[in-house]
Amino acid sequence: MKRLYCEFFIGVSVLFFLSILSYVYITQELMPDYEEIIEVDRMHSVMGILDDVARDLGQHRADELFTRYAEESHLSITPYQWQSPELTAEIIDDLKQSRIYCEDTYSFYVVYGDAHQIYSISPDLSKPIWEHLDFDDTLMWLFFYSGFAIYSALMLKVLSRRFRVLEQTTLAFAEGDFAIRASEKPGDRLGQLNNSFNQMADKISALITSHKQLTNAVAHELRTPVFRVQCQLEMLEDSGLSYEQQSYVAGIHDDMAELEQMIEELLYFAKMERAAIPLNVTSGHVSTWLDKLVSSCQKDTDIAIAVECSHKERASVDVYQLTRAVSNIVRNASRYAQQKIVVRVFRCEQALHIQIDDDGIGIPETERERILEPFYRVGTARDRESGGHGLGLAIVAQIVARHQGKLEIGSSDAGGARFTLILPQAHPEEDKVTSLTE
Repeated sequence: MKRLYCEFFIGVSVLFFLSILSYVYITQELMPDYEEIIEVDRMHSVMGILDDVARDLGQHRADELFTRYAEESHLSITPYQWQSPELTAEIIDDLKQSRIYCEDTYSFYVVYGDAHQIYSISPDLSKPIWEHLDFDDTLMWLFFYSGFAIYSALMLKVLSRRFRVLEQTTLAFAEGDFAIRASEKPGDRLGQLNNSFNQMADKISALITSHKQLTNAVAHELRTPVFRVQCQLEMLEDSGLSYEQQSYVAGIHDDMAELEQMIEELLYFAKMERAAIPLNVTSGHVSTWLDKLVSSCQKDTDIAIAVECSHKERASVDVYQLTRAVSNIVRNASRYAQQKIVVRVFRCEQALHIQIDDDGIGIPETERERILEPFYRVGTARDRESGGHGLGLAIVAQIVARHQGKLEIGSSDAGGARFTLILPQAHPEEDKVTSLTE
């Protein structure tokens, strides 16, 4: 955001100075300098008067008047001879033709009367008036630039506040608060950006709500036909099937069990997406529920599952949900581990860490964020051998987020995958039961 403001300020400043340069170039290079023309005409008039004085009253009287004119006009006079090396051929030629050479607006070379000498007349910088004149010009530009800078700073401050409000709204929406909308008050609007954001948010919110309702409805509606099929399979088994037919029925049973498990995960995931459901937080020993979880998982796999957890470690968590999360990771690891799975529990900076390592093939770094998306699986294999339905890790991410924690995915020391659940709110408090709503 600061970079955007700096770029805006620099861009406006550059545009402003380019405008000033363009103005100076047009007025001084492409248009006549009318102030210089007036000064040249005035000097011609003065020299004409001095010529008349020199002819009628003598050169000495003309010199006196010229000196008086210079003093009263705060100018200095420097005499030169025609042969002076400081005079260029251009100056000499102009003086012979028009008796005046204009060096700039207030500086001239002139001759008058008998024209025996050339005089340089220019501002006497020792006089205070010229300093005051320069100061007035400088002060004018100082006020001009200061006004521009103050106006730009105020505009940047206003835009900064409006952008910050919109940015906070966008971040809240990105984090899952689909009810939040950008303010459209006159003091908060950024053109049509706020209204466009709200229209986009309405469409996304409606789409996500529709998706959740569809997922929930489909999962609920599938339960009835699944139950009917299972009942009919049991009736079919009692009708005297051949050995080959019984193998087919057993395969259907397995498929129906897998379908029922997927429906159960769909319903649980839909339930976890409803943020209004409270956490049932209890404080107790982590090893109490972790040992039971590992024992249950060990029955379903030949891979050794080791637990490294102090029996004194306590934490305030929703035991049911956290058990579900750790179980999903451990069972997922058991499908890919070669020999061993290690579950470690420790604290780092007061936050509870639950780390699950395996010695399997690991997860590519480019896939580590996407595997937390619902139904996403690394690779294209979706057969029963690989197991799962792509919802287990999505449920884990939801549970960890509801505990105001984060889930990190990396590589274990054995070369496999490492999942670390970091729960900063899982304080080691005394036994208690609370109900929290996020």
